[in-house]
Amino acid sequence: MNHPSFAYCLRLFGLALLFLYPHPNNSLQLSTVPPLIDVPVFSLSTLGKDRTLDTMNILTYATPVSIQPCRMWSISLYKGTLSHQNFARERRGVLQLLTPYHAYCRALYNDNSKQSDQTPGVLIRLLGGTSGRDRDKRSECEILGYAWRELDFPEADSEAAKWPSVIPGCLYYLQLELVADMIDCGSHEVALCRVVSMTVDNAIEKSSAELQYLSSRKLLVALVIGDLKSKYGNILYLISMNRFERPVASVDLSSLVYISMTINKRLHIGGAP
Repeated sequence: MNHPSFAYCLRLFGLALLFLYPHPNNSLQLSTVPPLIDVPVFSLSTLGKDRTLDTMNILTYATPVSIQPCRMWSISLYKGTLSHQNFARERRGVLQLLTPYHAYCRALYNDNSKQSDQTPGVLIRLLGGTSGRDRDKRSECEILGYAWRELDFPEADSEAAKWPSVIPGCLYYLQLELVADMIDCGSHEVALCRVVSMTVDNAIEKSSAELQYLSSRKLLVALVIGDLKSKYGNILYLISMNRFERPVASVDLSSLVYISMTINKRLHIGGAP
C-alpha cells in the first residue's frame, strides 16, 4: 500500500485550515464602534459678546482642506456650547495646537521641571469638560499657571481687539475666519475657515518641537494617570508616572490599564472583598 506523499498531506492540511478558519474577508460584519483614530488635540479660543464670555474648549475635529489660493481649514463644533455660539456670532477664533505639557500641567521650556501639584488632565478637563457659562476659565487657567495672553500684532494694536486671548505654550496658533454658513451635521456644525495667519513661538520653532503635539492617545493616557491620582492617591500616581510618562509618545495604553487593574486587585481597591 502506497502512503500519501508529504506534499499531498500538506495540501489536505491547508484545505482543512481554510474550512475551519475561513479568510478574514469572509468574516466581515457591521459594527457600531467607530475607528479609534489618533488625532491632534486643539483648543479653540473664541470672543464673547462683552469679553467676559470669552472661552476656550477642547477640539479634535479639525483638519486642513486646501492650500491654494489661501489656506483653508475645517472645524466641527458641538451645537449649543458657548464656543459654538461665540464662533457663529463673531465668525472667527484662534485654533491652538496643544502639547503634552498642557495635559500634564507642566512648564513648557524647562525639561528639568518637576511635576506640578496639579493632577494630570485638570487643565484639559477645565477647557473641555466645563462650560464658560458656568466657570471663569480665564481665572482658573491662571491659577493652574496658564494665564491667557494676547497674540502680538506689530502692525496695528487695534487688530488685537478683534481676536480672542490665547493659552501660552501652544505649538501653533491658527487665526481662523469663517467664509461660509456653517453646515448642520446633527450634533455638530462644520465651519469652513480661511487661515488669516499662523503664529508660532520662536523658542518652540528653534527647538524643532512642532511635531511634539498632544494627540488624542497621549491625552487619554494623561487622563487615565490623572484618574489614578485622584482616586487612589499619590503612591499609585507616582508608580504610574515613573513607568509610563517618559516618553509619553511610547506609552502602551493597554499596559497602563492592566497595571492599574493589577494594583487595584492586589490592594483590594474598588472591588469585592
